[in-house]
Amino acid sequence: MLSYHNMTLGGKKGALLLWLGDLAFFTVALWLTLLVRYGQWPSGKIFWLHLVPFSFIFLVWTVIFFISDLYRRQSMLLAQSLAPLVLRAQIINSLIAGLFFYLIPYFQKIGLTPRLNLLIDLIISFGLIVFWRRSLAPRLWRTRPVPVRFECEGAEVAALKEVIAREPSFNLILTEERPQLVVYDKYSGDLALKLRDLYRALFRGVSFVSVQDLYEEFFGREPLSLLTEQWFLEQISHRPKVAYDLFKRLMDLLVAGVLGLVSLVFYPPIALTIKLTDGGPVFFVDERVGKNGRPIKIYKFRSMTLEPELDARQITRVGGWLRRTRLDELPQLWSVVAGAQSLIGPRPEKADYVALYRQEIPFYETRHLIPPGLSGWAQLYQAGHPHFTTSAEATREKLSYDLYYLKHRSLWLDLAIALKTIKTLVSRRGI
Repeated sequence: MLSYHNMTLGGKKGALLLWLGDLAFFTVALWLTLLVRYGQWPSGKIFWLHLVPFSFIFLVWTVIFFISDLYRRQSMLLAQSLAPLVLRAQIINSLIAGLFFYLIPYFQKIGLTPRLNLLIDLIISFGLIVFWRRSLAPRLWRTRPVPVRFECEGAEVAALKEVIAREPSFNLILTEERPQLVVYDKYSGDLALKLRDLYRALFRGVSFVSVQDLYEEFFGREPLSLLTEQWFLEQISHRPKVAYDLFKRLMDLLVAGVLGLVSLVFYPPIALTIKLTDGGPVFFVDERVGKNGRPIKIYKFRSMTLEPELDARQITRVGGWLRRTRLDELPQLWSVVAGAQSLIGPRPEKADYVALYRQEIPFYETRHLIPPGLSGWAQLYQAGHPHFTTSAEATREKLSYDLYYLKHRSLWLDLAIALKTIKTLVSRRGI
C-alpha cells in the first residue's frame, strides 16, 4: 500500500534525502571548483587539503539551508521558489566561509585563503544544488501521479483540492473513480456510514489519510473547522513532558539571562533618546494573558505616542527605529527569566482581545495551555497577523498555527523556530 510520503519529497525521509544530496553536491562543486581554478585534474593531496575544512563549512551551509526553509515541504516541492531561495542562502554561505578562512589563523599559516575559489564555488554549487533539487531528487522519489479522492467537504478541503490541482509537484491528481488514495474526515459524524465501504477498499490496494493530517502536511497548520473536542483530547496533551519542560526552562533562563545582561548596555542610550524626544515614560507596560489564562505584564521600550486611546496613538520617530531593530522588545527578556513568558510559544494577547476571541473562535482558549513566547510558529509563517486591532479571521488563522505548535512542540521544533527567528530578525521582516 502507498503512503503519502512515498509519493513525493515529504516528511523527514524526504528532508534527509535532500540533506544528504546537498552535502554530496557541495563536495562535487568543490572538486569542480579546483578543476576550474587550477586548470588541471586536482590531485588527491590538494583536494583533501580543501575537503577537510570545507566539510565543516558544508555542514554549516546546510544549517543555513534549514534556516532558509529549504528543507520545508513547500520549498522542497515548489520549483518556482527554489532558485531565489538557494541563491540567497549561498550568498550568506559564502560570507560565512570567507569569515571562517580569514578569522582562523591556522588557514592563513598554511596559505589556504581561497578568495577566488569561494567565488567559483558559489557559482558552481548554486547551479548543482538547483539541478539536484529540481531535476534529480524528484526522479528518485516520485512515482506516477496518484489518483486521490476526497470523502469529506469543507473550506479546508477546498483549499487542499485547489493546491493539488494547481501544483503538479505534489504528485496527486483528483479523481472520483478508482482512487489509490482516499482522504477522509476521521472526526465527521457521517464517517460511521462510510466505514464499511472504506474497509472494503483496503482489499483493492487503496491507502487512506485523514484530511486533518494531510492539511497539516501541506500547510504547516491545523484545519480549524475540521477539529472537534475529540481531536484535542487525542492530540493536545496537557500532561507534563518532564524532560522537555525542564530543558526548555533551563534554556529560557540561560539564553534570556545572558541576553538580558548583555542588553543592559543599550538601556541608557535608549532611555535618554526617548526622554529627549518627547519627555514621556521610557517603558510601555501592558497586561496580557499568559498560561492558564492568568494575567501577566509585559514591558517594552515605549515606541508610541501617549494619547489615551490606542487607536489614536502613533509610532514615534524613535519608536519606528526601535521596532525595526527589535530593541523595543529587550525588556521582555526579564519576563522570560521570571517565567511569565518563554522564548518560544504563542504570542501573548491583550485581555480584552482574548475575551472577544473566546466568543468568536472555537477552541481559542487552548493556546493558553502553555506559556506565551517572544517568538513562535505563527509569527514565522502567518502573513499579516494582527497587532493592535482585533481581527477574528486573521486570529483564527493564527490559532491554526498555534495549534500546530501545541501538537508538535519539542526541543527540535523550538530550535527550528529559534534559528528561523534569527533569520527573520536579520532580514528585518519582523515577527
